[in-house]
Amino acid sequence: MLKTRVLTIITILTLLVGVKTSTFAGETKTVNVLKSVYTMIDTDGEDSNTTFIITTEGVIIIDTRPTPTEARKVLKEIRKLTDLPIVYTINTHYHGDHTFGNQIFKSSKSIIAHKNVRDTLIKSGQDHLSLFKTFGLPGMDEVEVTPPNIVYEKGMEIWLGEYRLQLLYHGKGHTNGDTIIFLDKLRTVITGDLVFNKKIPYMADAYIDEWIESLKYIQFLKNETVIPGHGPIGGRPTVIAMKHYLIDLKERVLEQLKDKKSLEETQNAVEPILRKKYKDWKKLDWIKGNIERAWLEYSSKEKA
Repeated sequence: MLKTRVLTIITILTLLVGVKTSTFAGETKTVNVLKSVYTMIDTDGEDSNTTFIITTEGVIIIDTRPTPTEARKVLKEIRKLTDLPIVYTINTHYHGDHTFGNQIFKSSKSIIAHKNVRDTLIKSGQDHLSLFKTFGLPGMDEVEVTPPNIVYEKGMEIWLGEYRLQLLYHGKGHTNGDTIIFLDKLRTVITGDLVFNKKIPYMADAYIDEWIESLKYIQFLKNETVIPGHGPIGGRPTVIAMKHYLIDLKERVLEQLKDKKSLEETQNAVEPILRKKYKDWKKLDWIKGNIERAWLEYSSKEKA
């Protein structure tokens, strides 16, 4: 147990090596994805995406960015388009770049997420905030950890104006509380960090097998448009590419474990292969930490 905990901490630190302020607060542009769905996307493809949906009865926000300062930018973009109230705010998972702007939208009185998101923010939110403060991002001292006040476990539906949003939980994946949001009328899925588009994923909290299964589930939803947690808007090929990365990572690490290779030996063998195959993706320096996460997960399963 101690070894697992130590390795998990090392994994987090490894993944965060080289994180810069710009990673979580780059220049954004607001994209009209379709009809009344808008997504604020970092122009460098590194910061998290925030989506807002303007309905005839009010606005729904998905993910609130890493600081109140950044969240106010979301509100400013919304107010350029409508004076309708913010009715619902949804967190796709607990990570600070998706939740630390929550306090700006408390007036909506409805911050929604999977139950595990609330539990994690209550239990570990302050520790998570302390970690984020090490990035030197302006405005972090203003953050008040604000857990969701409406939670679900298996799934729920939100009806507002002309839209129905299905909030789907397919189990653990990127974290233990990932929400998939499906707008069936628009054939659009908002994936949170289950999908990174052209970027190596952050995997310190990952459950790799379950993540792959969640991507298979997303792949076969009747969707044409995919709004990822990071990176530009995509489609089904975006989901497939993310799935293939995780499968590649898993299979390469399992090959090394079969030969009783150590973590360092596994990293030395696998990292060059993945770097070459995914050379066009951002954050290649996160591959080493991802290998560690996979090695830890599958070596533990072998011993179980």
